[in-house]
Amino acid sequence: MRRVPVLLSLALIPALVFCCSCSPAKDTKVSGSAIQENPPQEKTVVPIDVVHDELARFLCGLATSSPVLRPFQETAAWKDFASFMEKSWAELDAKRLKPMRDWAQSEFADAIDETKVLFYPFGGPDFLTAYQLFPTAETYILLGLEFIGSLPEFEKQTSKQVDAYLENLEFSLSDFLKKSYFITHDMNESLQPSKVHGILPLLCFFVKKAEASIVEIQRLELDAQGNLLEMPYEENPKKVRRPYGVKMLFLPEGSRKVKSLYYFSCDLADSAFTRSSKLHIYLDRLGRVTTYIKSGSYLLHYKEFSNLRDMILAKSVYILEDDTGVPYRYFPPKDWEVQLYGQYIKPVKDFSGVEQPDLKAAYGDPARVKPLPFHLGYHWGSNLDSLLFIKRISSLPGRH
Repeated sequence: MRRVPVLLSLALIPALVFCCSCSPAKDTKVSGSAIQENPPQEKTVVPIDVVHDELARFLCGLATSSPVLRPFQETAAWKDFASFMEKSWAELDAKRLKPMRDWAQSEFADAIDETKVLFYPFGGPDFLTAYQLFPTAETYILLGLEFIGSLPEFEKQTSKQVDAYLENLEFSLSDFLKKSYFITHDMNESLQPSKVHGILPLLCFFVKKAEASIVEIQRLELDAQGNLLEMPYEENPKKVRRPYGVKMLFLPEGSRKVKSLYYFSCDLADSAFTRSSKLHIYLDRLGRVTTYIKSGSYLLHYKEFSNLRDMILAKSVYILEDDTGVPYRYFPPKDWEVQLYGQYIKPVKDFSGVEQPDLKAAYGDPARVKPLPFHLGYHWGSNLDSLLFIKRISSLPGRH
């Protein structure tokens, strides 16, 4: 892999690693919109966060230059972990990721080029899928219940503790690698503070696996007016109530434009995500977005999630979703153009009362359906999947 020039010398890594465990001085920055605050930054040389970028390499099973981490990668446990990741990723790329990338470019290349903000509610830490489908977006906004947590401080751990961490990390990724989504129960188990500790390590893992370098990590809170409060990354942040988040700036390999990844830990039910809530206010400032929904537990089918559903319908120019997203009946032909892929079948047994007879009827017309060359979502056992690519043909509300 070609290495991006950095401004920090690797010789400084030991000092930087140990400084990471100290609480930096508070440097809170207030900002409003994710789009306005971080346009792509084009520079000749981008200062990479060497400490966290090398840590991400280690978590991916890739060799690292960090003097702190190199001794651990000589252990049998890390070598087994690295071998597992290499084999699993090669299989994942061949069966899912490459067909997904090729399919997206062949089916909606214009939408990919036009997408500046990719909005992924219920996505949890699954940055990877969003990036495969919409690689040229400038900002990615992921929402989920899972807490942020912290990155491991391996310099304070024994080899046995590091081995246990890698085992837990492998378990936390197993559902995604096999089924393409995270199972909440398993996530709650594997992301405990005594194990992987939150989704932040997974976000770093996916960014590095997407062949990008970590430029900066910031913790996020929101004030009552929906403004972002950006704070330096801390190992032991104070306890905060949802919604709160993390921002990661990353640099794709071969690019000079820094991109933004946001994750908010939040409750999206109407009881918490009211129109006057700070997260709703913040997201409502976004302009046009492309929305992606996969394995969303059919929550957008229920009246208790009407505020999020209304926001998606009001702000999206394009929507890519499986049948767990916004119900088909919300896309009248006068406002939306819908292309169907794969095949529609009854929802898996974990979900009841969410069948869509109108969508089933639409899939009954062969002229409206195209094949889906990969598998994604809850039907991983049968590989009978559906995806809908939905394009707005009417004006965005409030625009002419």
